Amino acid sequence: MDTQSGRQSTTIRTLSRRELMLGTGSALLASAFSSGCSFPWSGSKSRTLTSGYIPILDSVPLIVAFERNIFEELGVKAEKPTLIRAWPALMEAFTSRQILLTHILLPQVIFLKYAQDVAVRSVAFNHTNVVAMMLSKSVRSFQDLGGKTVGCPTWWAPHTGIFQDVLRKAGLTPVVGKSEGDLRANEVAFRVVPPPDMTEGLKSGSLAGCTVSEPFGAAAEVLADATLAKMSGDVWPNHPCCQSVMLQDTIDEDPAWAQAVTIALYRAALWAKNNREALAEMLGKEGGGYFPMPIKVVKRALLKQDLDTYGPDGTGAIMHPDWNVTRVDFNPYPFASAFDTTIDMMKRMVVDESAALPSQLKRLSGKEIADTIVDYDLAQAGIEDVGGMKAFTGEDGTSYSRDELYEVALKNL
Repeated sequence: MDTQSGRQSTTIRTLSRRELMLGTGSALLASAFSSGCSFPWSGSKSRTLTSGYIPILDSVPLIVAFERNIFEELGVKAEKPTLIRAWPALMEAFTSRQILLTHILLPQVIFLKYAQDVAVRSVAFNHTNVVAMMLSKSVRSFQDLGGKTVGCPTWWAPHTGIFQDVLRKAGLTPVVGKSEGDLRANEVAFRVVPPPDMTEGLKSGSLAGCTVSEPFGAAAEVLADATLAKMSGDVWPNHPCCQSVMLQDTIDEDPAWAQAVTIALYRAALWAKNNREALAEMLGKEGGGYFPMPIKVVKRALLKQDLDTYGPDGTGAIMHPDWNVTRVDFNPYPFASAFDTTIDMMKRMVVDESAALPSQLKRLSGKEIADTIVDYDLAQAGIEDVGGMKAFTGEDGTSYSRDELYEVALKNL
């Protein structure tokens, strides 16, 4: 395009990584779409985007980007995301390149990179908050979990770390590898349970509590009469959970294609933030059918966060009303500071021996980890395409850095 005269050529040249980082790539992509020009990744390099997801709200941007044709608008051919019901299967599909894009929990991404030497790159936070800490109907408080068993979705999940910190605040000790009959009165046994099985575990009594991504928390409230006793955002406000990830060689094969995929995810996250009712319709089983839960359950997870129900005079899920905690929110920019908080949490987490942290990881700072894992060229162009941080925060002049808060406060019984 001739920027002086406004004339447009019939093709768009391949964009450099520097142009993408500076944001000019986004403008060129937009002009290509509006003028009907071909995209820089069309033709012989064209490939179909495959993706997979666990049916949790962590997966929202990749589903929305497909369902609302955002990938298509940016010239990316994409298959419908594939439902995968367990984390090990999702990880295998991703690392074997059966799927090129997925969402993976931030501690899992770190473990993949440093313990398994997988060249994984994060391009966005899929959402913020979203983790629910649930108690079965027979359990009154976190303090009552002593001597009982709770579920977590996988060892390296923010869920597991935050829940363990909540239990420590309640005077309890998280343990792994003990049967319930061998537990001391102040010990709580953790075991890995697939998210779809947690509601039944709470209902049957095989689990006294669990930590799980929404909308499985809302499902447990509705279907198992469980109590949402803590929202993760009330411990670590606006924390990341899952990342949108691609392998390094997927990006290297066609950086402009990877940029278009990333921009689509940022646009999808912004739509999700501003269209929660429609999002619930898209995801619920009698609507778009991406999730096995009814629309009313998904809607509860996206919209119900009132202080009467969950505040200090309610379940205690929200004990910091001044933080304006949201049950689920969307801000895709990958703040480096969140990696500091995450690696500090991972160092104190209790996990199975098979998932132990490698010693070299314990010596790294969060910034070093973020610089290695996050593709900030792609992320920067993604956030600039949607108008910068203001699009998500509503605040002028918001920088691309932040200070992290982390504090456990429990309801007095």
